[in-house]
Amino acid sequence: MAVIQELSPHLADLIAAGEVVERPASVAKELVENAIDAGATRIQVEIENGGITYLRIMDNGCGMTPEDAPVAFRRHATSKLRTEEDLAAIGTLGFRGEALAAIASVTQIDLFTKQKNVLVGQHLHLEAGELQVQEEAGCPDGTTIIIKDLFFNTPARMKFLKKDFTEAGYVVGVVQHAAISHPEIAFTMIRDGKQVFSSSGDGKLMTPVFGVFGREITANMIEVEPFERDAITVQGYITKPHCCRPNRSMQHFFVNGRYIKSKLLQAALEEAFRNKIITGKYPSCALLIGLPLNLVDVNVHPAKTEVKFAQEKNVFGAVYSACKNALERNDNTPVLKLSESKKAAPKEDNLTHMQQRMEVTDISIQSSTEVERPKARIQENQPIEQLFLPKKLSVPPKFRPPIIDCDEEDDSLSFASTEIADEPQHLCGVQKMPQTAMQKETVASAYDDGEAENKGSGEKTEPRFSAPLASQNTIGTPPHARVIGEAFQTYLIAEDSDGLILLDKHAAHERMLFNRLRAATDIPQQQLLTPHIAEMSVTEFQILKDSMKMVQSLGFDLEIFGESSFAVRAVPAYLDAGDVAEVLSEIAEKISSNRAPTPDRLDDLIHTVACKAAIKAGKSTTQMELQQLCDRVLGDPEISCCPHGRPVTVRLTKYEIDKLFKRVNQ
Repeated sequence: MAVIQELSPHLADLIAAGEVVERPASVAKELVENAIDAGATRIQVEIENGGITYLRIMDNGCGMTPEDAPVAFRRHATSKLRTEEDLAAIGTLGFRGEALAAIASVTQIDLFTKQKNVLVGQHLHLEAGELQVQEEAGCPDGTTIIIKDLFFNTPARMKFLKKDFTEAGYVVGVVQHAAISHPEIAFTMIRDGKQVFSSSGDGKLMTPVFGVFGREITANMIEVEPFERDAITVQGYITKPHCCRPNRSMQHFFVNGRYIKSKLLQAALEEAFRNKIITGKYPSCALLIGLPLNLVDVNVHPAKTEVKFAQEKNVFGAVYSACKNALERNDNTPVLKLSESKKAAPKEDNLTHMQQRMEVTDISIQSSTEVERPKARIQENQPIEQLFLPKKLSVPPKFRPPIIDCDEEDDSLSFASTEIADEPQHLCGVQKMPQTAMQKETVASAYDDGEAENKGSGEKTEPRFSAPLASQNTIGTPPHARVIGEAFQTYLIAEDSDGLILLDKHAAHERMLFNRLRAATDIPQQQLLTPHIAEMSVTEFQILKDSMKMVQSLGFDLEIFGESSFAVRAVPAYLDAGDVAEVLSEIAEKISSNRAPTPDRLDDLIHTVACKAAIKAGKSTTQMELQQLCDRVLGDPEISCCPHGRPVTVRLTKYEIDKLFKRVNQ
C-alpha cells in the first residue's frame, strides 16, 4: 500500500479552512469583500453571540444565477481570474476562490440570491460543505448569506475562540475597515439585535472616520489632501502631534481599497512625525493609498492582510511626503512667550504663595520678571547658617500648621511643598534656630492629589510622604546626602562624604510608587467629581471589558458608556485624571500581549500605572522635594532600579573626580 496518498476533498477543505477561517471575523471579512466585489451600495452585517452561532451578511449587489450559485462553493471557483495576467494585476478584494468552500466546510449555510432582472431568486442550504437543498425562493435583489454554528463539526477549534463580546468586537472592526476603505457604500452593523455602527455611504471619508475614531480623536485630526507621486496617491486623515497614543491600534492603512498591515507604511507615517511627538507615542491615521495594480502583490497570505510592494522606496516616500505636507500646513501651534517669573510648575508652590502674602519687617520679597520664582532677601545683619535650601525659608514652629508623620511604610512621594495657612502671619525674623528645636522637626508634604485639608473642622490630610530627619542633624544637614542641585530638570545632584550622587527623579519616584502599589491590599482611589469619558478603539474596549476585574483592582472605577467608551468615576490616587485614556490604552495593550500568569501580568499593569503617575522628566521640582526624594531613595535599599530595570542612582566618587582633574596619581 502506498504511503503517500491524496487527501480527500473534505479533509483538504478543512485544512484550507484552518488558514482562512480563524474566527467569525474571518468569515465576515470574506463575505463583506465578496459583497463589495459584487457592486453593492448597501451592506448589512448582523451577528449573535459574537458571530459564533449566527452571522448574516446582506447586500444589494449583482446576485448570482441558479447555475453559478452552487459552483461558488467549490474550491478554486471564482469569477475574478481567468489568466496569469489577471493574477499579476488583481483589482478585486477576493480572487482565490477558496473562501466560500472553506467557510462552508465548517458551518451550516443558507444562501439567498437574486439578480435584478429576474423575478425569482435561489435558496441553497449547505452543511459541512455538502449541498443539501437548492430551490427557488422569493428574496430581495442581491445576496444574503446566513452562517450558523461555526465549527460545529470541528469542536476542537472552539477552544481557540475568545468570549462572545470579544469576537463580536473583531467583527465590528472588519465592518469599520470596510466602511473607511469604501465610503461610498452604506454599512450597518447589528450585534445581538442592536445597531452598533453605521455609515451613510455619502462618499465622504470623514463620515466613517468619525464613526470609527470617535468625536474626541476626530476633532484633533488633520486632513491629508490628495497627494500623488510616481503614480502613487495618498489621502486620508492623521492625528495632530499632541493627540498621539501609546500604541498603533488606531493606525489604519488601505491599499487599493484593501485593509492591510504594513511595517513599511507605519515607518513612513512615523517618520513624518519625527521630532513632533515624544518617544513611545504613535499617531493615529486612516490613509488610503492607491497605486498601479501591477506594483503590488496581494497574493501573499490567504488572509490577504499582507502585501508586497514592487517599489517600496517610492511608496514610503509618497506616504511620508503626504503626511509631512499635511503637518506643515497645519503647523499653527501658538507660540506662548512668558516672562521668566511665570515659568512655574503646573501646581503653585504653597511656600512661595505664603511668601507673596506675608508682610515681614525683616524680609523683603523681590518680584521681578527676570527670576523664576519670588525670592526671599535676607538682611545682612541676620546671617543664616547651614541653609541648603535656596529660595526657601525656615519657618518657626509656632507659625507652622500641624504636621502628621506618615507611616514608615508609606513609599509615595508628593511633589508639592508644605501647606501654609492663608492667613497673614507675623514673621519675627529668620534666625538660626536652636538645634534642640530642630531635632523634632519633620520635612513633610501636605499635598495629597486633590484631597484638601479641612481647616474648619480640624481634620487634616495625611501627607503622602515624610522623611524624618536624624536627631543629630539640623535642617541644613540631611541625614544621608545634601542636595546641591538639579540637572536638566531630570537628574538630582547630591553630595555626601564619598562623592557625588546622580539620581533619576522619574525612575526613583516610579519605583517608589510601584513598590507601594504592589504591596497594597487595595490600591487607594480618588473619586472624580465628574466622570471622565475615555474613548477607546473597539479592540481596546473589548479587552478592558473582558478584564474588568483586573482593571478595577488597579484602582479604576469604570462603567461602560456607549459602544467603545468608558465612564471613569475613580482613578488610582496617584494618577492624574487627564492621563486616564492613555493609561487605559496601555493597559489594554499589555493585557492583550502578555500571556504570563495573572500575578506577573498584574505586576506589569501596576508598573504601567506607576510609570504614568510618577513625576516626569523636565518637570520643575522644589529643593525641599528633591531633598525628600534623595533621603527616601538613599534610605531604602529596595529602590535601586526602576521597574524597567534602569538604575536609579549613579555614584561618582571624590577619588574619581580628583582623577579627572589630575589631583591624584593615576
